Amino acid sequence: MNITNKVLFSCLISFSLMFTACSEQKADIAQDKTSETTSTATTQGNWKSKATELSTANATEITTDLAQLNQIVNHANTQALQLRAELQSATRQPEKRQQILLKANDIQAATQQQIMALNLKSSEVQSLRTQMIDNLVTSQKMYTLSTAPDFNANAPSDEFKQLGKRSMALQQKISAEMDALNQDYGK
Repeated sequence: MNITNKVLFSCLISFSLMFTACSEQKADIAQDKTSETTSTATTQGNWKSKATELSTANATEITTDLAQLNQIVNHANTQALQLRAELQSATRQPEKRQQILLKANDIQAATQQQIMALNLKSSEVQSLRTQMIDNLVTSQKMYTLSTAPDFNANAPSDEFKQLGKRSMALQQKISAEMDALNQDYGK
């Protein structure tokens, strides 16, 4: 894989990997909560709430919050895996790769809105959400840099490299924390 493909693949993978922690988990959510969560992408939610304002170690609230977050994450993960397969088949088609990255960026933006629209009650899941939003913002910055006219995929800027490292570190942390919560509270 040449450098250009690695950079493009890296942006998409950073999105995909962020969500793999819970791709195997089953989320049991009532239908009314499903429609409430997915239809209110423009709702503010309580994503700015501090952990001290929310409950701690409340199993019921963690389970409910985790189920809501898992639903959004599982949907985004499915889309990201499809785009990854498309990207792998478009290795020698720069225009198609660009279209795929644009789709990935759109999915990230929609996912960020859905995550932000949740009204969570537990500090544990709130912490995960905050980290996910941070990683999505980081991925957006990488995307913006990669679409600049002076971007050179063969020699990406130091800022791009640093954002990539930061994104990977966040993904690992999110994955570990989400796995732990899903083991303890996931259905």
